[in-house]
Amino acid sequence: MSTIPATFASDEPAHRWREPSRSVATRRYAQTPQWSGRSFIVEPNDNREILTESELEAKAALILLARPDCARLFEQPAPVPYRDHEGVRRTHTFDFLLMLKSGRRIAVAVKPKAIADKHGTKALITLIARQMEPAFADGALLMTDAMMPRADVQNGRLIHDARRLPDPELDARVRGVAEELNGASTIACIVRTAGLEHHDQGFSAVARAIGDGILVPTRRGLIDLDMMVRRAVPGGPP
Repeated sequence: MSTIPATFASDEPAHRWREPSRSVATRRYAQTPQWSGRSFIVEPNDNREILTESELEAKAALILLARPDCARLFEQPAPVPYRDHEGVRRTHTFDFLLMLKSGRRIAVAVKPKAIADKHGTKALITLIARQMEPAFADGALLMTDAMMPRADVQNGRLIHDARRLPDPELDARVRGVAEELNGASTIACIVRTAGLEHHDQGFSAVARAIGDGILVPTRRGLIDLDMMVRRAVPGGPP
């Protein structure tokens, strides 16, 4: 790989803070939730607030937003009508609606595994998914805490924070290195080859490249300077 000279066109900041737009959730949160952990995350694609009612929902949102195939994420979408096992008409509001870059839409329910197992939530979500209008979603997903390892949550937070402060020039440098990458390399090596080892946002630029699917980790685990990554193959597996 050829080393790219570390020259920058301007000392002006590449990013400026913008006030996020309001949430578009269709349901108001309860005034006194049993497990209070309300917070909001800014959707980096359109600079919009995503409100979460629990810590588990916030973790799920970070993981979903970090997916390279995520185009948009909406919380508390419109209620879905369905008939239960007794034929009674009911409605269900999913926690998120995940819109993929392919155009597919996935309704996402988030529950602690113990509660989901106790109340048969997986069977309920399957029942609702069979009755959903295709215009609303193509499928449904139940996410539990068992599907959210600490490393995935931390990686999601890292990618989210990196996307909040984009730098097109740094991103172009990392893309240039990725395009020439043969085999796997550590993130530290990519930062160094891009001429960003002395830039405080060099690591963040690589995190954005991972979040955008330009670079792919070779194993599960925490994204750090020692993480091995490879160039993504267009149309290939992630």
